Amino acid sequence: AAEALGGGGPTVIVWGERLSRGPRGRQAVAALLATARALGIESDDGSGMIEIPGGSNGRGLREVGCVPNLKPGLVDSDERGLSAAEMPRALAEGGISALLLFQADPLRTHPDRKAWEDALDQANFVVGFSDFMTESLLDQADVVFPAESYAEKDGTVTHPDGRLQRVRQAIGRPGEVRPQIEVLLELISQLSGARLDVGGPVVFEHLLAGTVPFYRGLTYEEIGGRGVRWQEREAAAKLQQSPLPSTELETPPGLASDGLRLGTVPSLWAGRTTEHAPVLRFLAPFQRAEMSAADANRLGVAPGDEVEVAVNGTSVKALAALREKLAGGRA
Repeated sequence: AAEALGGGGPTVIVWGERLSRGPRGRQAVAALLATARALGIESDDGSGMIEIPGGSNGRGLREVGCVPNLKPGLVDSDERGLSAAEMPRALAEGGISALLLFQADPLRTHPDRKAWEDALDQANFVVGFSDFMTESLLDQADVVFPAESYAEKDGTVTHPDGRLQRVRQAIGRPGEVRPQIEVLLELISQLSGARLDVGGPVVFEHLLAGTVPFYRGLTYEEIGGRGVRWQEREAAAKLQQSPLPSTELETPPGLASDGLRLGTVPSLWAGRTTEHAPVLRFLAPFQRAEMSAADANRLGVAPGDEVEVAVNGTSVKALAALREKLAGGRA
């Protein structure tokens, strides 16, 4: 890669957060860092790496501290919290007894569905925030607060390249739906005994600007219509850039000669929008198993055939699709 791209100007590596997950996550990240180091992106002005988060506004949530090991401002935390993958075990072992699902549907979106089913059964109390009832909430939630849809919110979202952008309310909130932040702060106030009231999204943004070092002094007015990259502001100049860590490549585990390596890709249209809006239902995706023509020929699979894909005891039926550019041994 370095030989092919070297000398051609700035290089930007776009990579997906899901790369780091799974049994080969370490090897994948090591290969990514080795490639970045070989390309010299640390010292080349204009070069860099852009991560595509696994969920909506993933970068913005990390920057304000919504991860188990970081404080606001991407600062290491002295006390590590639980990741989503660790919560089912914590419920089973009594480390936690209640769950708050904030626009989350772990039975649908998280790995190890059985562990989450058991966790929801074992929880003493489950609170949900959701714009529609989900599978995780339907039978398990004790309280469900109606949440705003994306069109009813006012706030900010952070692009993967670090640009903060305004989210403006497009339609009114139906019925008794209130801003999620108001309900969440009221719940925290009731639990803690201390009254918390930030007075609306603009004041809340001021609170963030005073808590996250590289947001310092940022206002809604500065974000404006085009957004602003905090890396280009004066407050970012005080941050110390860390060099890429040195990571040794490891040999990935082998595959059986007649096996297929399965990779999953969520559809852009897989979500509540296409499920609940009749006019968009034609966009709702279906299960599709893509494979190379060589693998399909070897396995006796034709385009449009219904196939069953099984991994670790879990199986799903899908329609076969042949892809000319898909490498053999993968599906």
